[in-house]
Amino acid sequence: MNYFLLFLLLLSTPAFAGGYYEPQIDTYDPASGLYYKAVQDHTTEGGFLSSKSSRNTVTNINIFDPANGASTLLFKAPKKEGIPIVIFETGFKNGEIEFNATHSNLVMNNSRISKREPKNKLLIGIRSADSKETTLFVSDKRGAGLKKLVSVPATADWHIDVKNSKLRVVHQTGKGVRIESYEW
Repeated sequence: MNYFLLFLLLLSTPAFAGGYYEPQIDTYDPASGLYYKAVQDHTTEGGFLSSKSSRNTVTNINIFDPANGASTLLFKAPKKEGIPIVIFETGFKNGEIEFNATHSNLVMNNSRISKREPKNKLLIGIRSADSKETTLFVSDKRGAGLKKLVSVPATADWHIDVKNSKLRVVHQTGKGVRIESYEW
């Protein structure tokens, strides 16, 4: 019986449940010196094995500039859906671009890269709990120029193609594949 309860507990954790988990965003960008901190909404709700469970949903990103002491919220209004994806380039080492990423499996084709400075880009993903659609936004690392890039349905995959500086959305279409590319 104890093994069964342990199995259920493991299935309920993000690593086994599939999809995205709520990231721990609390980091400095070594390239720009900016500090990123998650703004969280702490909620308590009924759980599977108990009457209450708590969840911290990342609803915004605070960007702090230590050079001038200014803090900026990335979004004007909190994103109640949650922000499970934050990705930005931090450096170059051994023929690869280094990233700070909540999901490292979203960075592909990252070998034998010509040496360059990290891009001044921040990629943010918001995922709808209902539709499982992920909406991707880009801005510069300070949060300026924030714009919606694309909405990726739950049936599609996406990744950053580092070597070609593209963000690719891959759709399975019957027996074929359709690929959309966006500038990274």
